[in-house]
Amino acid sequence: MKKNSVWAIIVLIVVVIVIILLISSGNKQNSINTNSETPISQNNNSQVLFASSSLAQNAYLISTPTYDANTQTALAGFNVVKNPQADGSTQITLNATNPDYQTQTYTVKPGEKLYFIEGNLGDDSGNTDKTMGDDTAVLVDANGYIIGQ
Repeated sequence: MKKNSVWAIIVLIVVVIVIILLISSGNKQNSINTNSETPISQNNNSQVLFASSSLAQNAYLISTPTYDANTQTALAGFNVVKNPQADGSTQITLNATNPDYQTQTYTVKPGEKLYFIEGNLGDDSGNTDKTMGDDTAVLVDANGYIIGQ
């Protein structure tokens, strides 16, 4: 009986040590880059690099102050409104000017980028878009990973 008690205590100690190590390991991962100058998003949902995704070839960066002519064409059907937030992030709203679209709002934290994906730029003209559903926005973290769509 004493042998069984000793083994039970040893197993219990090993389990406690493993739990402590797992908790300690998780805390270390969460504390990485807390003092970094470049903000790193902790909401990385996909583990997919934006640059290597199929979306990147039809992407137009819209979290910048100005847009080139192609980006303006891609945004047909939307008015973009940017509101700086107290925490340093920017709220970007894509207001639908076409009743077939829905207004979309994104919060872009420092270091993140918001891209507008236009699958077929040739179908956009002015405020009209002949192919609905080929337009979407993609949020990318500071490391280049897709974190929202």
